[in-house]
Amino acid sequence: MKLGNLKRRDFIDNAVIFRRSLIYQTKEFFENSTLHGVRYIAETGRPTIEKFMWFCFTAIGTVIALVIIMSLWEKFQTNPTITGLDTDFHNQNVIFPTTVVCPVEAWDHNKTYNFVYNTLANYEESAANRIVPFLESLPNLNFENLHKTVALGILIGNELNGRTLRQWAFQVTLRCEDTLAECKFRDEYFECCKQFLPIYTEHGFCYAFNSRFYSKEDSDLKTEVQYDLYETDKKWALLFELNVKADIYVFSNEDYFGKEFNPQVTWDLDQFVEVRISKKSTYTTDESRQLSISQRKCIFYDEVKLQYFPDDYTFSSCMKECRMRNAIKLCKCLPPFYRPTPDLRYCDIKELSCLEKHKQNITRNKDCRHCELGCSKTVYNIEKLMKSTENPAYHGVLVEFLTWPIIRYKREVLFGWVDLLVSFGGIAGLFLGFSLLSGVEIIYYFTIRACCMVYKNRVRFSKNRKNFY
Repeated sequence: MKLGNLKRRDFIDNAVIFRRSLIYQTKEFFENSTLHGVRYIAETGRPTIEKFMWFCFTAIGTVIALVIIMSLWEKFQTNPTITGLDTDFHNQNVIFPTTVVCPVEAWDHNKTYNFVYNTLANYEESAANRIVPFLESLPNLNFENLHKTVALGILIGNELNGRTLRQWAFQVTLRCEDTLAECKFRDEYFECCKQFLPIYTEHGFCYAFNSRFYSKEDSDLKTEVQYDLYETDKKWALLFELNVKADIYVFSNEDYFGKEFNPQVTWDLDQFVEVRISKKSTYTTDESRQLSISQRKCIFYDEVKLQYFPDDYTFSSCMKECRMRNAIKLCKCLPPFYRPTPDLRYCDIKELSCLEKHKQNITRNKDCRHCELGCSKTVYNIEKLMKSTENPAYHGVLVEFLTWPIIRYKREVLFGWVDLLVSFGGIAGLFLGFSLLSGVEIIYYFTIRACCMVYKNRVRFSKNRKNFY
């Protein structure tokens, strides 16, 4: 018991001594500090009014410096980059945009009916009429018309259990040869269906030119060929003739086609549509990597690796993966229009009702706030759109650059870490005479020096408080 009291008394004595040492170091710091006006506050013999005056001046300087420093920090966090025109545009690589043709009715009715009648329906017309509408809804399946497919699926029994809904969609889809008739690129003819490849996405079944991927029943594969343009080409254009009504999408080759895109043109029979486009590219300098993603508001292509889209990062692939994750979380399965993924299964007919029930939660952008734009971004704007409907000589769509792309934007650091440090130092030095060594001095006075004084002058600090300094 006595030993415990002695330890407690020793602790209290040491705390009192250390407190007196801090008081002494505070007086010493004020008398010898290089900070503006501080020495006059504690100087012995100064009138009280003068001490108060210098205290007010120092306090005002401190407040003003802190306000300016906080505004600089806010600028560094929210707007540290600047975007301007890049004058070195001659070296840019011009890639023709991805052009997607999505038939409004992406199924072949005759092929579907004959297949169902001869196999699934076992030559029963009533069974065929029950199954065919459901199968024909699959190539155009998306979140907007999901309720129709769910309603048709109620009539289906066990006839479709042998395959996934994705495989059935590929079985009944409209062939490329029935969609596209004649194609030209850079004023040279080519076989449409060798370059317009099938893709199955959130817009249903489509055919894409110069897309970064194409779809098969069991996988989405990366395309090997990328179509570039040269200033010396005869035409900077893609011309194709259509056999069916279709929606036309034009976007950057860097992006994954998905729900974020809206059709630029809806082509109908006996029309000729001219789409004149312009290209605006933005790239970000490597110096911007010193900033956080939230500061520069973009993500470099190699900065984030997505689980289901492990290639180069893009905003569209991030958003698509986010919706995939939501579907898996809420329904434990994938909608058939998403890319096949190992260890994940597609929803069956019964589970489509779960997707319909939760589609608002699956597609809401609130859950995808972590998806930022890519630091390299290309946008194609429609400058001119002309439709000819009165006996046009050609029935199809022309996508052409209005002028050779010469506009490119560069995002670079306007206010980096070095600039921030210099600004902080300038403001603190102007109002307070503060520097990095002043900070070291403060730490020194109230840590190392205070502790050393406790041991070197222990007897002195142990005396009456009135005499310890």
